[in-house]
Amino acid sequence: MEFKKLFDWFCKGCLIFILLIIINSVLGDMMFRLRYSFPKVKATSTEIIDTSKDPLQINLEDAKYIKARGEKNIYALKPVAEYSIAGLVITKNTNFWFRDIMRNTFDDICLMDIGIVWGDLAKDTKELHRHWKFKSHKTLGQSRRLEWRSKPPHKSPWTPGYVSSHISHTHLIPANNNVMGGLLSIKKNDIVKLDGYLVDIYTDKSRLVARSSMSRTDTDPTSRGSGACEDMYVKQVQVGNKIYK
Repeated sequence: MEFKKLFDWFCKGCLIFILLIIINSVLGDMMFRLRYSFPKVKATSTEIIDTSKDPLQINLEDAKYIKARGEKNIYALKPVAEYSIAGLVITKNTNFWFRDIMRNTFDDICLMDIGIVWGDLAKDTKELHRHWKFKSHKTLGQSRRLEWRSKPPHKSPWTPGYVSSHISHTHLIPANNNVMGGLLSIKKNDIVKLDGYLVDIYTDKSRLVARSSMSRTDTDPTSRGSGACEDMYVKQVQVGNKIYK
């Protein structure tokens, strides 16, 4: 009888613990989104965003570090290239599991992931999604990945090689709260343009957190970007004709 009572108390304790984790996660996500709600449009553009061109990248040497604040800690960002990317949004991810339980250092500073395509892939949204499926997510191994695959009957007008070289999974670090609000306003299939820097990320104690990819054609997990992802410090975001900075 005593064992049964102890087991019942243990089960109740576990249930309460799980409920607290869920409540904490929901409240944390609500507070995260509330913090960046109602961004101000700083300007509007009459020019249509050009999604036909490859991202513009100007490599830098000995650039000054940028001090950036994550949700909890301070970081030093080393700009390795000026960077501008325009294209069609295929995925957006801010779901990084339980924010205060399973969050790592990278999650603390890179607040959002976005998948973008350009070139022929960005010309016809329906045709793209008819032939290809995209998913941005965080794995059990704590990595943040973009997965894509062709759909049956596998008669895509674009080869896997073309898709691979015209797609980017970019981890985003906003320059300020208004930029982050603009980024959160992005929806799937929006046409966007991001301007800023590709950066290597360090803690304020000079410990390396991550290096950015500097190529759109690397795919190897041992590459500079540990899987070809770009880490981008975003100074300005344009969604349609609205500009946030």
